[in-house]
Amino acid sequence: MLSRIGRDELLPVSTIPASNSGDRSPRTRSPRTRSPARSGALVKRGSGRAKSAVGEGLRENVREAYSFLSNNYSEGDEIFLLGFSRGAFTVRAVAGIIATVGLLTKKGLAYWPEIFRDVMHRRDSHYTPKNTDIPFRNKPSAGNPRYRDELYRRGLSDVNVTIKAIGVWDTVGALGLPRINVLTRVGLQTDQSREMSFYDTKLSSCVENAFQALALDERRTAFGPAVWEKPANNRTKLRQVWFPGVHSNVGGGYDDQEIANISLAWMMSQLSPFLDMYSNYIIQQEDENVEYYRSRHKKVRPWSFGKICNSMSGIYAIGGGTTRTPGTYYAVNPGDGRVTDRPLRDTHEYIHPSVRARILNRGPGMDDKGDYEPEAMDEWKLVIEYPYGLDARPEVYWKARFSDKNVSTRILPESPLGVVERKLLGLDEDMEQEIMWPKPTKRGN
Repeated sequence: MLSRIGRDELLPVSTIPASNSGDRSPRTRSPRTRSPARSGALVKRGSGRAKSAVGEGLRENVREAYSFLSNNYSEGDEIFLLGFSRGAFTVRAVAGIIATVGLLTKKGLAYWPEIFRDVMHRRDSHYTPKNTDIPFRNKPSAGNPRYRDELYRRGLSDVNVTIKAIGVWDTVGALGLPRINVLTRVGLQTDQSREMSFYDTKLSSCVENAFQALALDERRTAFGPAVWEKPANNRTKLRQVWFPGVHSNVGGGYDDQEIANISLAWMMSQLSPFLDMYSNYIIQQEDENVEYYRSRHKKVRPWSFGKICNSMSGIYAIGGGTTRTPGTYYAVNPGDGRVTDRPLRDTHEYIHPSVRARILNRGPGMDDKGDYEPEAMDEWKLVIEYPYGLDARPEVYWKARFSDKNVSTRILPESPLGVVERKLLGLDEDMEQEIMWPKPTKRGN
């Protein structure tokens, strides 16, 4: 079962049933369209943008995505959740509900509205349930393990359901809305940190694999990334990779899709052990991008050189800018959604080779002005070594320049290229040679 959710849409895309689940057959979908939001079938449109301003659109998407899974899941199915931007936050919230109460059975879905309210208010000590005896009498807080256990005992929930993989592009933890203090003071803008605290987007062991593509050059404060960390004893295979570009470069949406194709190839590579990927799709997407350049009489850009647009415009400029900080993010208080002074640990962050390629080859900067010199990497030094000789593969990583003793991350490895990524890179032979066999950096530089 695979759900893919875009920024303003609920997108249940396809069901991947177990071999013994009757005559429910997979519905084939392309891995991605070229629309701003990654889209698919059963699209819900119309109210997303307006309602997202007060969080109602997000609540609706979470409710409906979870209901879709409960209605369509059969024992033995594998669940894949994919999302971009607010859609990424949505699928992570859905996974959080599954971690809290399991996946409701058909019988349990009859009580879903009340269960959803209970889950959303599990941290609210002043919460009074609308129906104190639904889904069962004398119910505790949904944050109490007894709530989940009782749902299971009554056949209302399957607490053993796991999520095969979550794949997200640049999760936005503040709905992508600029916080303007004067509007908040007069009641025209809600406290988003409180709204976000209702949702549990941390990594649970019910998620077997988690992958996130992150935008290195996004500066809008309202688009701050929600970086995962692995809690103690968590068994999830986690990988989070930083790519050049802003939010919609990495997630898709601009006319020039060159960077988006690279992040898509990466995600396809991560999911290929679990899903049959049509790898030639990425070649078709790149061919379309080449045609875009030529139709506008532009020179075809090398791999990793796609245009990075300045997203700090309009109302977002009023909301302020913040440089992203790979490897040095801090935990968020689950009660009020505010940043604490505890650094995230065990985040499994990597830097994609396209960042190195764009920097070393003096690729274009923001809006094609100047050279590419990402502020986000100012505190990191590129290191290229051949510890096993020049005939062996190099070791490439970024070493911290800063001296913050609170932050334990001192090395950010370069992300290895997967099969689909190599296929895309192979279209640019010159860049492929530089990426696979780079010159070693000089000691002391």
